[in-house]
Amino acid sequence: MLHLKSEKFKKWGNGVLTSLLGTTLSIILTFGTSEMIENQKKADLQKETAMMVIHDIDVCVDRLEEIAAQEEKMNGAVQYLLAHQEQLEALPKDTLDLAMEMITQFDNDQALFDDAKENIFKSSQGIWSNLDNMTFVDNMEKFYYERRSFQNQIQTSPMFSKPIGYNDFWQMVFNSTSYDHSVDYVAILKEKLKEPRTRIHIDYSQNRIRMYRRYAQNWRDISDRNKFIMNISDEELADYIKDSQRSGNAVKRRNLIGMWERQSQGIEKHYYEFLPNDSFRIKAVTQYANPFYNGDILWIARYGGKWQVKGDSLIMEYDAASSRIEIDRKNVTYRPEMRDSVESFISHYFDQETRTAQMRQQLKLQPKRDALSVTINKGQDKLEVKVGRTEDETVTLYFKRLKDSDMLQ
Repeated sequence: MLHLKSEKFKKWGNGVLTSLLGTTLSIILTFGTSEMIENQKKADLQKETAMMVIHDIDVCVDRLEEIAAQEEKMNGAVQYLLAHQEQLEALPKDTLDLAMEMITQFDNDQALFDDAKENIFKSSQGIWSNLDNMTFVDNMEKFYYERRSFQNQIQTSPMFSKPIGYNDFWQMVFNSTSYDHSVDYVAILKEKLKEPRTRIHIDYSQNRIRMYRRYAQNWRDISDRNKFIMNISDEELADYIKDSQRSGNAVKRRNLIGMWERQSQGIEKHYYEFLPNDSFRIKAVTQYANPFYNGDILWIARYGGKWQVKGDSLIMEYDAASSRIEIDRKNVTYRPEMRDSVESFISHYFDQETRTAQMRQQLKLQPKRDALSVTINKGQDKLEVKVGRTEDETVTLYFKRLKDSDMLQ
């Protein structure tokens, strides 16, 4: 009897022990798995944070290289002008424009860099707690300090101050007697190129170029070191940039069919219609006002062609024969004594047949084919379109869906 009880107790004890071991193992596995997941999340966040600020460095490097390249173009134009001062009236307009750009502050905003990423990096406790690589953090602190210092130098140093300031240029515009308030670049350059202040600014052009490129190289080195420290490949960074810039879902063919509108600068409206038969129609309307008359002249450009969606890209091929220009002047009025001037102006600049012929000829000589990166929002009524103007420049446009098909009439 005692032997039987002993066997039962033994079996019960083994069962309890097995259950206890199983529970303990389950707890260990659960907590161990949770810890692994949390560690992986932390590692992913570290990498994403690192890529965000590394991309910030790379954007600034590209910006400085662009500025240096433009400074070289402006300096080349000015040197050409200095060698041909007696022939300025005969020089190409683009050369005069570059020379004026070198000595004139057209834009009052001298901020070269966007500090949004810096503010996120410095103010977010989450970022600091998830970046445990102090060498990386120190590198970023160095970069942001140098960027602030250089930005301050650009805004305060006489070496970067242009001979014709922002207010000075606009005073010239206000004093202009031209009907369109334009200023005489040739006259200005003839005068300014003789002034010591202007010649000093020109002489320091190479110094500015070297400074732009020296900072660009310093920051490029910081970027490369941080990529190495955080084990980030160029491919990973490119994928991060692409994903971070995508703010919607990839567009499908069925999503695009219908009418879309984009407004630009308050005076332009663009209507796009994508039809089920793979053709598209575009109507671009621009308003032109002038002190000589009341009301606006409407310049209406119409385009047509074929469209398709490939991957996340919208491909549009334009048809020259279906494109045309229309002029709508029904809202234009003027005083009787202005009749000859206004009619001459309109007939010269707004000749419908001539402009249509020019448009079609241009499209024949240089066939237009757009390859656009397009995403759509969840509501299926807004588009984000990225247009690559150059290899390094992308313009983002936004469209909203319309229900009124009369817009293209």
